[in-house]
Amino acid sequence: MEKCPVCGEQTKGKYWCGNCKTVFVCPAPNCGFSIKKPGTEECPRCGLLFADYMEKRKMYKRCSKCKKKQGLAEMQCRYCRHWFNCPVCGHRITTTSAFSCPHCGNNLFK
Repeated sequence: MEKCPVCGEQTKGKYWCGNCKTVFVCPAPNCGFSIKKPGTEECPRCGLLFADYMEKRKMYKRCSKCKKKQGLAEMQCRYCRHWFNCPVCGHRITTTSAFSCPHCGNNLFK
């Protein structure tokens, strides 16, 4: 085991420190994003909420429009119907006001 650069204890794992709960690498499958800033609460790439994953091993992300928790694999918010990914091509939808996919042009409000 290595020493944690934040707290100095020898409880550093591959993804986070067990002592101070600082995340180093996103534990979501197919993500593996390296977290540079200590104290980050969610992954900048996939949106995984680290606190829920470390405590309960639940993979949630927060909707950028209504701010409610969703499953990490959800393509559409179940509360406000905001699309996270295009249902046709899978391209990531980054804006909350998009009417069509910027990649394939598919209408998101059918």
